[in-house]
Amino acid sequence: MQQPTAIYRQFLREALRLTWQRKSLWVFGIFAALISTGGVMDIVAASLKKVQTAGTLLEGLAHSSFIGYELAGTYIRQMALLGSGRLTVIVTVATLVGILLIVVAVLAQGALILGLNASKPVTLYTLKLQAAEHFWALLIIGLLNKLASALAVLMLALPLFSFYIATSTNSAALFFLLAILLIPAQIAIHIIYQFTLLGILHHGLSVHAAIVQASRLFANHWLATLEYGIILFVLVLSALFAVIAFLFLLAVPYALLFTAALLSGSFLLVLMVNVLLSLALISLILVFIGATVTFQYSAWYEFYKHGLHRVHRKKIFSKILRLAYR
Repeated sequence: MQQPTAIYRQFLREALRLTWQRKSLWVFGIFAALISTGGVMDIVAASLKKVQTAGTLLEGLAHSSFIGYELAGTYIRQMALLGSGRLTVIVTVATLVGILLIVVAVLAQGALILGLNASKPVTLYTLKLQAAEHFWALLIIGLLNKLASALAVLMLALPLFSFYIATSTNSAALFFLLAILLIPAQIAIHIIYQFTLLGILHHGLSVHAAIVQASRLFANHWLATLEYGIILFVLVLSALFAVIAFLFLLAVPYALLFTAALLSGSFLLVLMVNVLLSLALISLILVFIGATVTFQYSAWYEFYKHGLHRVHRKKIFSKILRLAYR
């Protein structure tokens, strides 16, 4: 067995350099975040939140009737109040907007990965056109990932639903047992999903071939990918805390400006201060999202690239195994 190699810092350093040098890709990072942030560990909290929501919904559907006619009837009555014409317009617009956002997010995700893979900076328009060539493959793998996640959430919600209806230690034990099994499985699925995207866009593989390659890569470095995912989560979380601290610092000059605007007695000045603050806040949030999403995709790209390289693919990346060799 070969000695492990310390390589995480190299991956992260290169990902940070690439993220900073190609700041134009942050635009794609903002829209790519609609379907995936590129992170792994954050899906645990999101999944548990979805499980709780699903369990509450199932409880409502089962209230007074196993077919949930009371809750269903409430929704139907609310929709009837809108009228058929308004309801049709609302449903149509919402459907079209949803489809548009999915298309934009898929193209942004593909363009972001292609931009990271390019040997030199490419225009955003060119990246969008190149991503469009892989649209259906990206959409299919994205839907498969969401389907697998939805099934895991549903399986976790069922024992929770049973626990809501009739409090039982068996239901609670089953929930925790499934959580122990399904949450790591969902993390693994998400990592394989990231590698599959890179296989499609980096090597031009078909969906099936990319999934097979990604599964093999994960099987070879599963412990390292989990460690790497935790490291990325900690880094992004630290950056989030730094941004929050910066916002608290901005509260001081805002308070001074707002007080001065109030003392001036000018409504226009008060409005301008609030508008400028709102724009600055929104801009900061969007920059943070774009930068962190781009960084996480860059980091997984570096892991994928080195993990498949003939020099590195047989080496051990895991920090735990490196410590075991000491």
